[in-house]
Amino acid sequence: MGCKAQTVLWTNYVEDGPVPPENFQLKEIDLPDLKDGEVLLELQYLSVDPYMRGRMRNAAGYFVGPFVPGEPVSGIGIAAVKESKAPGIEKGKFYSGMYPWTSPHIATKDQMGQMMPVDTEVLKQAKLPLSGIGGVLGHTGMTAYGSITRIGKPQKGETVFISGAAGAVGMIVGQMCKNIYGCKIVGSAGSDDKVEFLTKELGFDAAWNYKKMPTLDALKKFCPEGIDIYYDNVGGEQLEAAIEMCKPAARIVCCGMISQYNKKGDERYGVKNLTWLVFRKIKMEGFLLAQFFPDMIPEFFEHFPKWIAEGKIKDTEYVVQGGLANAGQAFCDMMAGKNTGKAVVKCVDKDPIVGK
Repeated sequence: MGCKAQTVLWTNYVEDGPVPPENFQLKEIDLPDLKDGEVLLELQYLSVDPYMRGRMRNAAGYFVGPFVPGEPVSGIGIAAVKESKAPGIEKGKFYSGMYPWTSPHIATKDQMGQMMPVDTEVLKQAKLPLSGIGGVLGHTGMTAYGSITRIGKPQKGETVFISGAAGAVGMIVGQMCKNIYGCKIVGSAGSDDKVEFLTKELGFDAAWNYKKMPTLDALKKFCPEGIDIYYDNVGGEQLEAAIEMCKPAARIVCCGMISQYNKKGDERYGVKNLTWLVFRKIKMEGFLLAQFFPDMIPEFFEHFPKWIAEGKIKDTEYVVQGGLANAGQAFCDMMAGKNTGKAVVKCVDKDPIVGK
């Protein structure tokens, strides 16, 4: 006999505006018996990320197509092998990768080949729980590392501005530039608590609440000589302010533009000072994480676990309890800026034991 499973179905496209929690429908389904070549997975943690918003409208998404109404939502997940009839895949091992919001879930060996086995020794070296693979030791940390080392290329003594600095990627970028490269770091965030977190916990040289202090005013106050690197997670007015304050030959790393994701095309902010890119020879470049693969992977794991263990990179998670039943709300809260650090959904009652 098979078993029962929970799944979260995508109900309908949302072309603009905030996505309502009701668009994530929790449903119980029956799973068949496991066949030869198949694996039964139990979801441990889910990652909720801004790029998913692009898959919630009926258009080409971030790097894959849109979600299909009536089918499961998917995103980065960490799962444990509960049963295996696939040679080479052992019960009790953990895997991470793109994963349907379904648990338990039956995967073929080919599907498992698209997921990465979790190196528990790396987790022990960094002194992190399993959830770290979904964040600072996973796609989040790789995004920060790959984009900064390949595009930003910080130099000691340079000034770096990060928007959305208390978000998952922003806080890692800030710590890298400060503690590894010796830069001056300033950042914007959406609440006074986040500002305090950045300056007191992460060591930012300055931070401000962009809802209370306009970003251009803040940059003129904290970076009167201009900025060398702008790491953009927000877009809109903050991007325009950063361009205004860029020094000649500055670099702008375009990671995301979350302020624009819920808006229609004709309602999105029109940056008015792009001519500075020409006259100041500013480099502005967007990226997709996959473009840094595969050469970045061993380089990343050579450095990041050690930096974390040494305290140069602090991991901060915004953990939502309740598993798949609360996953949709967790995404909505993340988009509304309620998280500090990486937003993850815990899908098991007890913390998984790793390193066996």
